[in-house]
Amino acid sequence: MQPLSFVAAILAVGVLALPAKAAGKYFAYKDWTVLIEKLDTGEDLRTTCRIWTGGDGDPTVLIDVSDGDALPPHVYPGVILTERAFRGRATVLGDGDTVNFVFDDGDSAQARVTTGFDRDGHAYARTQFAEADKQRILQAMRANGRIDIVGPGGTFYTASLCGFTAAYIKLAEHCGFSPDGVID
Repeated sequence: MQPLSFVAAILAVGVLALPAKAAGKYFAYKDWTVLIEKLDTGEDLRTTCRIWTGGDGDPTVLIDVSDGDALPPHVYPGVILTERAFRGRATVLGDGDTVNFVFDDGDSAQARVTTGFDRDGHAYARTQFAEADKQRILQAMRANGRIDIVGPGGTFYTASLCGFTAAYIKLAEHCGFSPDGVID
């Protein structure tokens, strides 16, 4: 049997080898929430930044980036609509569906839906815009007050854009890119 101090030392080494995640910083800007987290991968320190509106049983419109990602002005973050279903239930949106994001001013853009299951077995549906549309979508979010997200069955979700600009600026500030090109 090994001495207790030897076992404790082995456990400590194992714990130290895991990536360390510090507590996140939350900010609220009207209908949008910002989460900034630092992650020590053991090789470098990463900052992950997420902004979203919705959730709590409703779909979520979000942007999720890391300071290690390709970022503006070369690549703009993607806006993602995520729908999650209760265990054993299907999502409303189906794999391969197309949704239309319709803004107050009449501008719109289409995104393709993909579906799957998370590691806990819950069904989800997510959208993704074409790379060429990402900057234009962000600019439309800056210029408008809401998005009506229209799916095959009609309006699926209406997302508020109140507070989006401040949240996007905070995202840019903490993940190390300029908001220029979206916030001009």
